[in-house]
Amino acid sequence: MNKILLSASLLLCAGFCFAKNAVPAGPFQWGHTLKPLSTTKMSTAEISAYMPAKKKLFVVGDANVVEVVDLSNPSEAKKISEVQIPGNASSVTVHGDLVAVSMLEVEEWRNGQVQVMRYTDKLEELGLYTVCSQPDMIKFTPDGKNLLVACEGSPSTDFAVDPDGGIGFLTVAKADAESWKTAEFAVAGFDHLDTNRLKNAGVRAPGNQGFLKSLEPEYITVSDDSKLAWVSLQENNAMAIIDVPAKKIKKVFPLGFVDHSRNGFAIDAVSDGKIDIKNYYPLRGLRQPDGIAAFTAGDRHFVLTANEGAPVNDYKAWTDVTSVQELVAQGRLDETVFTEKITTDLKDLSVSALERCDEGKYRTHNGKCPYAYTFGSRSVSIFDGETGKLLWDSGEMFERVLAKIAPEYFNWNSKKGKAKMDKRSSDKGCEPENVTVGEVDRRRYAFVGLERTSGVAVFDITDPEAPKLVDYYLDPLDRGPEGILFIPAENSPMKGQALLVVGYEYSKTLTIYTIK
Repeated sequence: MNKILLSASLLLCAGFCFAKNAVPAGPFQWGHTLKPLSTTKMSTAEISAYMPAKKKLFVVGDANVVEVVDLSNPSEAKKISEVQIPGNASSVTVHGDLVAVSMLEVEEWRNGQVQVMRYTDKLEELGLYTVCSQPDMIKFTPDGKNLLVACEGSPSTDFAVDPDGGIGFLTVAKADAESWKTAEFAVAGFDHLDTNRLKNAGVRAPGNQGFLKSLEPEYITVSDDSKLAWVSLQENNAMAIIDVPAKKIKKVFPLGFVDHSRNGFAIDAVSDGKIDIKNYYPLRGLRQPDGIAAFTAGDRHFVLTANEGAPVNDYKAWTDVTSVQELVAQGRLDETVFTEKITTDLKDLSVSALERCDEGKYRTHNGKCPYAYTFGSRSVSIFDGETGKLLWDSGEMFERVLAKIAPEYFNWNSKKGKAKMDKRSSDKGCEPENVTVGEVDRRRYAFVGLERTSGVAVFDITDPEAPKLVDYYLDPLDRGPEGILFIPAENSPMKGQALLVVGYEYSKTLTIYTIK
């Protein structure tokens, strides 16, 4: 883990106050890998998928439409149509001339749908399938014979209904349009797994309906040979490995935490209008990734995780969110560690109520915890895709870089669109939302979108166990990166030029970057 150090110049950023001058408009950049090419105003601008043969992007996001963007000239990307669909789109994926969209019901816990279409010069419906509870993400396998569905299965608002989560499979024998008119559907569940072993290993179980009901698939990534898939279980702070041909969940492994007392893992945990990145001894950050991305190096599988964090705070009936002060008052934290000063300093920090020290893996002699757990680690990580072993974590890099190049936007809340720095320090910070992987000139890169502070970070991950931060690009006009799509040079509408497409949820903009 000593591989996560940044240059010493970044370390000078901690401990200074924000000067109340005019806020620079940006853009701001750490390196020179990304160069913006065009920005298009959209209705949705969240998740996009690319069809190389037609040079078209298909874009969705929390609306009953699919937007089609002509990418023939990426310098002047143009929305050419907006197609109505029968549900609220959550995700889109492309294979050949096929486009598939997952759709949620108004009451999201109900069974949603997947619509499969073919694109010629317009979208033609092939099949409409009722699938599973809350199909939050969908992904074609590279061979085009399966559509994998993340059946999240979140509960109703009053927790009266809490469907099982699982992995859905829409399957055809042949990857062509005719076959996708009559696909078969099945769901792989978690009920065959040893739940006690998973709980003891550190897999979280939020909610009040038991362990199996708590498992909620979020995001899917698939191996190039279509045989394996990995699914983030965000609220559970875990990842599942899927045997695609067998349509079975092979294993689930916990993703652990970042120890903010360690060198290289400092954070600013206090929203006080200052940049104060330091090691808070009593804090551990649960990774809880949203977006994940698999890649292969040699004969090994690796998985990148964007460690956003996921408090369960959308329900009146149950929450896992509390405060340091409340845990101290309940006698659950060690008062010799959580002194009055530390407790006061961290009074606004959101922490987890779920982790305990009077039972389970981290039981202490007195049953009191010498640490509290925050939601998200403000970092990205790389795991061995077979064993689940942690290989690398970016630690404090994001906060250090933002403090260096754009202190006025340090931990700002880009959702609000107002440059009030430090607002998110006590609540998940920059929030790494999504990550994708691509190769350019025989180097492998990871592209990471930071939802709350906005901007895209680029790591050279050619050596998966020793990544290097090579760029960070922030334009405050593009806010809330949600979907990140890499277009390799061989599929690009610009001959020989790899592209990055980013959908910005808050600003409703779709920006295309060249990569060098």
